Amino acid sequence: MRHIFNINFIAVLLFASLLYACAEPSVENGFRLSGNLEGGVGEISLMRYEGQSLLIETKTLDKDGSYKFEVPNAVKAAYLLQHGTTLYPFVYESAEEENITINAIANEPLKGEYQVTGSEGSRVMQEYYKRYRVGSITLKDYNDMSLTSKHPYMQSFMTSRCLQYGNQTLTVHMKSLANLKNADPTSKLVAHYDSSIKKSMNSQNERARKSLSEGPLAVGQFAPNITLPNPEGKMMQLSELQGKVVLVDFWASWCGPCRRYGNPKLVKLYNKYDKDKFAIMNVALERGTSNAKWVDAIKKDGLVWPHQVVDKNRKYSPLYGASRIPRIYVIDKEGRLAAINPSSPELEKTIEKLMKA
Repeated sequence: MRHIFNINFIAVLLFASLLYACAEPSVENGFRLSGNLEGGVGEISLMRYEGQSLLIETKTLDKDGSYKFEVPNAVKAAYLLQHGTTLYPFVYESAEEENITINAIANEPLKGEYQVTGSEGSRVMQEYYKRYRVGSITLKDYNDMSLTSKHPYMQSFMTSRCLQYGNQTLTVHMKSLANLKNADPTSKLVAHYDSSIKKSMNSQNERARKSLSEGPLAVGQFAPNITLPNPEGKMMQLSELQGKVVLVDFWASWCGPCRRYGNPKLVKLYNKYDKDKFAIMNVALERGTSNAKWVDAIKKDGLVWPHQVVDKNRKYSPLYGASRIPRIYVIDKEGRLAAINPSSPELEKTIEKLMKA
């Protein structure tokens, strides 16, 4: 009886030893990624995402489509498995995620179809990524994923890589970046992501500034013709001045800066240049039905040139983007816009250059 027990005990030890010998050792401070791409052939690559994809290793798939990567001393981050043009993103978020598997059918359309195990963040990412690939993901989805501090590497990958930058998405980007900073301030994606957000904000601010500065028109375009009445009610047109360098000035009798700074500058320019080559059209944005204050301002400020017109219905100021006054436009001899609200030194340089042309 005792002899039988010893034999059974030895058998158990041998079986345990065999299992231990067959079991793969853990990857030191990292993870093992393995799986199968059914029908897959050729090479497969593993990359880490830090704002750009950094190649870790490339291998050749086995004949049955299986593969295995070992990543010791792994950085917590989002990763990409790539076969051909197909990407399979996943994340490594904790030391407990020692064995991650990704299985897929290699010849399926690029719709984010794959099965991932061994990483909860990767499983959640795959659900969002699949919807992203088929175009069914929404801004609410991105907002929902950024509301929790769970899975910051998944969030930052999806938002920084897959969500366009803009005013409507800024809040989501900021939340996602904050989650990543709190979880891992040393992540290399933090600096890249922060820079991308700032570039987007600066670009939007520049577009807004340019829109405010230039309005709907751009240098090089033909200036829209202006047809408005002078103080006597006679219709005058900007097109009548074609062949000359023309300065169009939007102003008003009630505009302090126009009267104190703008008009004296115009008088100086009008007296400086040849009247056969240079002309000015003043477009007054007056209020009320009476022209008395406008006519009085013309006389007091010495605006002696003939093309004085009034735009009481604001027909042309929106067309030119003259939401603030005084506002100046320089038009070349062919009727194209040469400058929009230039500084005083640039204004004279532009006029002189155009007159010589």
